[in-house]
Amino acid sequence: MKLPRCVMKCLGAAIGCVIAITGCGLPTDDAPSRVEVPSGVFPERNNQPVVGAAPDTPTTSLHAVYFLRDGLLVELQRPLAAPVFLDAPLNNLLAGPTPAEAENGLESAIPAGTEVVDVQLLRNNVVSIHLNEVFFEVEGAQRVRAVAQLVLTASALARDSQGVLFFLDGVAQLLPDGAGTIAQVQPGELPRALRVDDFSELMPLTPLRAVS
Repeated sequence: MKLPRCVMKCLGAAIGCVIAITGCGLPTDDAPSRVEVPSGVFPERNNQPVVGAAPDTPTTSLHAVYFLRDGLLVELQRPLAAPVFLDAPLNNLLAGPTPAEAENGLESAIPAGTEVVDVQLLRNNVVSIHLNEVFFEVEGAQRVRAVAQLVLTASALARDSQGVLFFLDGVAQLLPDGAGTIAQVQPGELPRALRVDDFSELMPLTPLRAVS
């Protein structure tokens, strides 16, 4: 039987492919063999992040709060949950030292029951702290140390802080510096903002720092 011309052409093409493959010298073993793939055939993986993947974000950040040991200020780095607002480090300070910290000699001069009513960063980079009346009931050396703790902790809230002002019921309060001196002001004027340098008397010669 004579095959149609189209079938003969297909058979011829198939036979030609077999001959060409054989001529190229590719192995004809029954078992699989390793074949080297030329470079550039497949695109390289560049370890780029998956599009849409959520980036790793910290859940806490360290903030300085100040306690006392043997009457001198100690900086303690406390981890606070993000996002951290201005009142968070101050409220953390008011909570006082942990039992473990107290065993290591840390204490607070801030009276129990002190509350932060409001805290703001003013336009001139001064921190204003509004406290309840409990804080202002302390006197003498305890008041100086309590003010120092808040001034240093609040000053760490802002870069290049220009000091701290204290308020009770919206009225600015006159409070002592590290030497116990209260700067008098003219009627109608705000008190001078208390700064970190005002409490050098309570600073140890070697700064004491710890991580909670």
